[in-house]
Amino acid sequence: MSQAANDGQGRAWFLVTVLCAAAVFALWFLAQRDRVPPIEQSALGLDGLGIWLNADGMDARRFHGRGPLSGEGVGLRVLPLYDHDLDRGSVTFGGGENTYLNATPRGISRHVVTTKIETLPTFIILPKWRDGVRMLGAVHPEFLIPVTGSAGPAERITTGANADLAIDREVDREVDRADDDEGGRVDEHDPRPTYVDPAIIRGEILDWVDVPLGDFLPQSARLYAPQFMALPDNCVPLVGDPDRALLAECSLGEATYHVLSDPDLINNHGLAQGDNAAIARALITRLAGDGDVLIDYSTAVYLTARPDEHQRSWADMARMFEPPFTWLWLAGAGLLALLLWRAGIRGRPLLSIYGQGHGAARAVALQAQARLMRNAHADGALLRTLVAGRRQALADAWLGRERRAGHAFRRVVARLRLKDEALAAHLTDIFNRADALPDRIRPEVAADALADVERAYQKALELA
Repeated sequence: MSQAANDGQGRAWFLVTVLCAAAVFALWFLAQRDRVPPIEQSALGLDGLGIWLNADGMDARRFHGRGPLSGEGVGLRVLPLYDHDLDRGSVTFGGGENTYLNATPRGISRHVVTTKIETLPTFIILPKWRDGVRMLGAVHPEFLIPVTGSAGPAERITTGANADLAIDREVDREVDRADDDEGGRVDEHDPRPTYVDPAIIRGEILDWVDVPLGDFLPQSARLYAPQFMALPDNCVPLVGDPDRALLAECSLGEATYHVLSDPDLINNHGLAQGDNAAIARALITRLAGDGDVLIDYSTAVYLTARPDEHQRSWADMARMFEPPFTWLWLAGAGLLALLLWRAGIRGRPLLSIYGQGHGAARAVALQAQARLMRNAHADGALLRTLVAGRRQALADAWLGRERRAGHAFRRVVARLRLKDEALAAHLTDIFNRADALPDRIRPEVAADALADVERAYQKALELA
């Protein structure tokens, strides 16, 4: 094949590779465009706030509930709420257009919010938008969540070049009775205080509006269809008045927390479209002080509000020794003493009882066997046992370690025959006659046989 053909084939493969890579990249790009971002990174999230605060030198971190949470050093917990009804629980929406109108993108219970307020200094961000803003990445009046009250045309605010924003100072501050019947009413018999969400109110003009922040921050925030709140009795306004507050400071028992009615002041949508970055930084810095900022997306309790401060004492342990535990302890002590005593009797070392040296256990066994034979009046069997022991002793004396090779006594007799043939024959005869004795014999016969065995044994032992 020519060089030109090889070059043409190489260029063809290169073009195929480039086209495949381009197709893969295009598919990935289209998939990323169609992917719905998580709520933290969407227009409703607060990840942009964390990045902005970190860039400005503050220590801001996120928490999603997928690990342990430490409250040490935290000056402010930013708690965005994505649930407009804390008592209704989770709501399932069907597919299609209903998904965009979901007013509870992430449910959370009132108990969890209350506990979070009690554990750390908390900055609550009230909900404003439905889930369609997260899914489409754009705001629309249809995506505003339902409000408790609406502003009428009685009073208007004009800021800059924006249209008038209608605000009603006579908004009804009573919570809707139907919502109370479904579980929104706070239990008056519960001694623990519970978080009460303010009533949300909204103006008629659905457009960008410059909202002054008053004396709290000498600036104006740019918000789309600003959302205000009518405060409950436990809150005081920091921006606005009790009937139409934008920012408030509230108390819950001994805890103090802050509430922001319009999340567009600090969320990703407000930072990008409303240019509220400087206001958000100043607001968070003022509320957090010198502490760190924790952006809490979790929907469960990860810090205990009231830790157990009970100090243990000896009285707590003494209760374990009172009746009926007393009898259990006594029974256990008795059983332990019995076990230790039996273990000391049965498990002590043999050499410490029967003396030192090899064969001590065998000697004890032979003594026990002899005692049994004497008690049974089996003198013949006792003599046979004695003869077996004498054979073993002679093998140890004459052969040493070689006794283990087998037929030890025959080799002893063979060596003894080399020194004293008559003694060897006499020893063999005496031992054989003792082995032939019956179990029960007369005492005088046993005494004579024992004397013959011992004399022959001593003579053979002296020649070893």
